Amino acid sequence: MTVQLPVSKSIANRLLVLQALNGLPLLDVSGDDIPDDVRLMHDALEAIHRGEAEVQLQNCGTAMRFLTAYCAQLDGNTVVLNGSDRMRKRPIVQLVDALIACGADIWYEGEFGFPPLRVRGKQLTAPLADSIQHPAITINTPDSSQFVSALLLIGIEAESDSASPYITMTRKMLEQWGKGVRTFEERDWSAAAFWYEYIAIHGGKLKLGGLSQSDLQGDQTVADIFLRFGVETRFEKDGVILEKTGKTSHWPLVMRFDKCPDLYPAIAITCRKLHVPLIALGTATQRLKESDRLQSVKEQKTYSDHRIAMALLAADLPCDDVACISKSYPTFYEQLCLLRQ
Repeated sequence: MTVQLPVSKSIANRLLVLQALNGLPLLDVSGDDIPDDVRLMHDALEAIHRGEAEVQLQNCGTAMRFLTAYCAQLDGNTVVLNGSDRMRKRPIVQLVDALIACGADIWYEGEFGFPPLRVRGKQLTAPLADSIQHPAITINTPDSSQFVSALLLIGIEAESDSASPYITMTRKMLEQWGKGVRTFEERDWSAAAFWYEYIAIHGGKLKLGGLSQSDLQGDQTVADIFLRFGVETRFEKDGVILEKTGKTSHWPLVMRFDKCPDLYPAIAITCRKLHVPLIALGTATQRLKESDRLQSVKEQKTYSDHRIAMALLAADLPCDDVACISKSYPTFYEQLCLLRQ
């Protein structure tokens, strides 16, 4: 069987911001392979340009962070960026402080350090650096690597001790954009993780249509990680074939997740299902995602977190919220049901 993965929402949302910043038509989001978060970003950008006083971003952390920076530089525009109850518990003070240092006008409408935010756009200027080697804006140990990416997207050079591949993705996209590249069409490697999980647990073979080797997506490392569960990856012209060809290694898996945070649910549930001890390091940001993912995995409850839901379903575990999957992978449940037939 072949399944089609959704477009990479990480790439698509960066592309939307770049298009808006440059006054270009926005990405078409009408396809059924478009994640809800990409549609939300698209619609939010259109609402901002219509001059709407408040824009609802639900629990889309990417939109809240990227649009805070985007609106901060939109001279003469004022907007309130609001979100769900969970969004109001996701810290954003590091990004806001960095933008204020560049001259931004941003107010907290509720609890200090958290959305909702009132953003009045101005012309921003990064403060002078202390030295030629280092920019003035530094966000070390960021609560989210997207704080750094948000600044980079609006042209503010920022430094961080984070080695996140998502920051590398942003820098590479900006470099390619500067060379005239205007389209970035890649299928989502973080979504592929749940099919790796499925094959690791159930065995067999599956083709992921349209997926290819990526210079942008750090989550491609999932192919190497799942070798220890006996899953082999074979790249073809029109996709990737996964096949369970070996046995699972039951030695403890010691792994850092600070460079691949979105892979944690699939790997943690796979380990639990296959009785592989997992020593998970670099998990501090897992508590700040759509849910507290450490708690969600432990309890095997979604808390409306799309990645927890997919990880549970791929392992044939009860899932209390299937609908939330559309945030990143609208067709996953339908594809899973067809595969089970």
